Amino acid sequence: MSNEKISSTFAKTQIDRVIGRVFSLAATGMSVAQIFLVAIPHLKFGNPTYLLVTLGLILLAQVAAIYTFWFGSANKLVYLWHGAAYLIAFKAYPYSVEGVTDFPGDYRSWLWWWTGTATIAMAMYLPKWWSILYVIFVPVSYLFLRLDRIGGGADLGTALLDATYIVLYALAIQTLVGLLKTAAGEVDSKNDALFVIARRSAEVDATELERQKIDELVHDQVLTTILLAANADSEEKRILSAKSATAAIERLEKTASEESDELQDVSVGTFLDSFTASLKRGYANVPITLTKDCDFPIPISVGIALADATIQALTNSVQHAGAKANREVRIKVDRQGLKIVVKDDGRGFWESKIPKNRLGIRNSIRRRAGAVGAEVRIASSPRKGATVVLKWSANA
Repeated sequence: MSNEKISSTFAKTQIDRVIGRVFSLAATGMSVAQIFLVAIPHLKFGNPTYLLVTLGLILLAQVAAIYTFWFGSANKLVYLWHGAAYLIAFKAYPYSVEGVTDFPGDYRSWLWWWTGTATIAMAMYLPKWWSILYVIFVPVSYLFLRLDRIGGGADLGTALLDATYIVLYALAIQTLVGLLKTAAGEVDSKNDALFVIARRSAEVDATELERQKIDELVHDQVLTTILLAANADSEEKRILSAKSATAAIERLEKTASEESDELQDVSVGTFLDSFTASLKRGYANVPITLTKDCDFPIPISVGIALADATIQALTNSVQHAGAKANREVRIKVDRQGLKIVVKDDGRGFWESKIPKNRLGIRNSIRRRAGAVGAEVRIASSPRKGATVVLKWSANA
């Protein structure tokens, strides 16, 4: 059995995408409303060019978030764009109101509505301590801007109240997101544990079933010998009983010898019985088609490698092919050997463009199967699904 640490991120990836979608819609809705209610009225103060440029950056960040979380790869880099847009807007704000001397009594910088969105975005993108620094920086920077004449010239109490609101708003969202991610991580850990249990169960079940078959054969032969000896009331029956006893002893010795070798082989039929049962437990919605024309022994190491590679192929499909993708597993046993096909009609990919730090296909499928002499073929292209073929032959 492989001692590699299994680590999946399916639930975490899904929750990240859901959070991103909610964030993109909420932030965009708020931005559209605030542009008309706050930003556009500010065009009459100072130089509108700076305001329009920074608004453009903010809107581009919103469009990028919607695209990547709803139609793209859910790249969290767009969160950084939101945070950077606030920094640029904060830096450019004094120039946008340069030369203005007369502000209304209730004037407040339009940056107010962007502080919360930018803080939440960076809290979801940056590591823990960096995100805390950003959460501190935004309300502090807005506090001093709020106290300044160009930010409304508010009194200290009002400015502190606004800064406190920014902090509490960001921390509340960050805490909620943190709880969701923690829960997703626990789900992934439990799925990993279930995968290990299923893999071990397949090995144990296959070994146990094979031993049961041997025990049954030995039991039947010994029992037959005992019955023959008990009823041996003639010379012919005594001779038959003696032959049966000799055969039984030879079979017992052979069985003991095989068990001393820790049962390195199992029948392919026994292996597939336990393996398909494990697949059905872990992937109940994936149809499995099994065609078996013959039976032959298969090394346990081969069975474990093919089981690992198959489960990894299914895991990859669940994680990357898309929620609406259809999947199937086809298994065929004939005189040529054992062939396993995992197929889906999902997003597909170019294998040559998979990042080097992604080891699912390279290690968990190609290396594991290749180590036991199995042939691996992967056919896939964008929007045309993916097919993984594992083929093992005793004569290879």
